[in-house]
Amino acid sequence: MNIDELLNRYFEGETSSEEERELRAFFTSGNVPDRLAVYTPMFAYLEEESRKVRQPDEALIPIDEDILSMLDAEKVEEKKAFTLRSVLYLVSGIAASFLLLLGLNHLLNPVDPCFCSDNYVVINGRCYTDIHKVRSMALEALQEVATPADEYVDDLRSLFDDNE
Repeated sequence: MNIDELLNRYFEGETSSEEERELRAFFTSGNVPDRLAVYTPMFAYLEEESRKVRQPDEALIPIDEDILSMLDAEKVEEKKAFTLRSVLYLVSGIAASFLLLLGLNHLLNPVDPCFCSDNYVVINGRCYTDIHKVRSMALEALQEVATPADEYVDDLRSLFDDNE
């Protein structure tokens, strides 16, 4: 297969593992045409990474035990910070949901009957929206403060008697 076709198939994601190994070997061999030289660093990097995976961990630089313990402590601190953050987000979400439910409950079930009514009367600190109840209460109040007609007549007579 032609190297250009193989390269096109590679960029389309249609190559097998063996074909990818061939491409890496070709680009790391040193016999790459100038028109394909731009791909050499990429395939050299991929070849180096695949060698690291294939080789055991002994090729890696040994790390001091103190450094390892520090890294483990950092991971633990990072994990604690993550769990604290996730708990904070959880509590905030619960609080926001609770406030939303309280607001919806207040809108759907108002405590004050005047909340949803345009026509209302407040008598002795209570709100009334029933027109018949309001009329009967108004008539009762007027009867309590009304003066009987004969009291007016007696007062007028006493006025005229004093003037004579």
